[in-house]
Amino acid sequence: MSLRPDELEAIARELDERVRGAFVQKAFAPLPRVVFLELRQPGRTVRLCLSAEPGVARLSVARERPPSPEEPAGFQRWLRKELIGAKLERVEVIAPLVVRLWFDHHGLDRRLVADLRGSGANLFLLDGADRLLGASVPAPHLRPGATLTFEAHPAAPKPSPGDERLRPDPAADFPLAEAAEALYGARESSRRAQEIRRRLTAPLKARLKRLEGTLAKVEAEMNRGEEIERHRAMGELLAQNLFRFQQGQRTARLTRYTETGAEEIEVTIDPRRTAREEADWHFHQYRRLAHGVEHAKRRHAELSLEREQLRDELRAIEAMDDAALLEEVDVLSARRHGGPVRGKPYKEYVAVNGARIRVGRSSEDNDTLTFRIARPYDWWLHARGVPGSHVILEGTRNQPPDSEALVDAAHLAHQHSNLKSEPRGEIAWTQVKYVKKQKGGAPGQVTFTRDRTLVVRIEPERLERLNRSRTDL
Repeated sequence: MSLRPDELEAIARELDERVRGAFVQKAFAPLPRVVFLELRQPGRTVRLCLSAEPGVARLSVARERPPSPEEPAGFQRWLRKELIGAKLERVEVIAPLVVRLWFDHHGLDRRLVADLRGSGANLFLLDGADRLLGASVPAPHLRPGATLTFEAHPAAPKPSPGDERLRPDPAADFPLAEAAEALYGARESSRRAQEIRRRLTAPLKARLKRLEGTLAKVEAEMNRGEEIERHRAMGELLAQNLFRFQQGQRTARLTRYTETGAEEIEVTIDPRRTAREEADWHFHQYRRLAHGVEHAKRRHAELSLEREQLRDELRAIEAMDDAALLEEVDVLSARRHGGPVRGKPYKEYVAVNGARIRVGRSSEDNDTLTFRIARPYDWWLHARGVPGSHVILEGTRNQPPDSEALVDAAHLAHQHSNLKSEPRGEIAWTQVKYVKKQKGGAPGQVTFTRDRTLVVRIEPERLERLNRSRTDL
């Protein structure tokens, strides 16, 4: 349950008394409906939290803020543009569970409103005339420039005796605001960590389910030994007894010798084929199915390895504590697309060890692949010093890349760059978490650190195998 109206009123009065006149030096919006403002007063910094998250909505003072995603939300950019350097003039409750912070930003009035009511809770940045500049959670009816008003504020009901939930520490700088954070902060962090865990594991579980279905089909293909042997035996039996079939004859009784002795069987050939053609057909089926079984065995080994890697990743994620999960905050800022499904922004290949290799299709797709799809512990490759695609080799947390898989990925980075006509080239590689978007750069332009160089000499056979492994066609 979120803060009650009387609790919010008391915290707003406390903050109005103790932080009025402070200046905003930093602003963060790490998640939708959550804002942190670092306010500077002489001798101290106060970290103010406004959360409109259902169930943990609050106005509080926090000791720490959660990690922020690499790419900030649009609301954060509005906050930094309009509030950094602004002076806090007033904190007041203007309606039940609606609090407003007044700021003076170099002579311009700015208002940050936190509406903490129910599932529609939201945060708004307004100008001096209550016109909307930005909302933490955008919606079609929240258009910039629209005037927002809130219902009049009735008197807050008083809690029943003994119903106080906040446990203020009289020695604290902000007894009520810090008590509110103690009541809700850990709960919000735990819930956020579980949502991160769910989003990290959901695609892995979906892939594992599809993989199990593919393995079942591959295993069925592997278990066709009885059918293969039947074609071989029938082909040999026909080849040894061709003289028993007269022209136009479709059936004959032949003797087959087995481990248990001789047995008479009646053999029928297809009306469209001669006895010789029937024998050749059985031999063809034998070779085809035998080749398919060998291929299925290799494929089964590859898929089994991929299944174990997926299970290892799932076990690793399940074993992560809340602090480690919160470091993966970027998964919460991933956009959800609606409407028709568009093509993937990457080409997908399979490395020799079964790991996926993804190659960006365009400059914009490079950004999408590296900053929205790849995981921090995946491996990023790029031809050094020339334009080319971003290449992502699927990685495992806290494990170095497989050397042959890395060479596979380097071949693809070479072939999808301006080096592709050269017999050799230098490929830079590092983990995705060390790749950053170049500030002000064009799509696909990045900077990276902790990189190493792999000199690759093109092996045509390796490229041919990789091209055959492509799965997005």
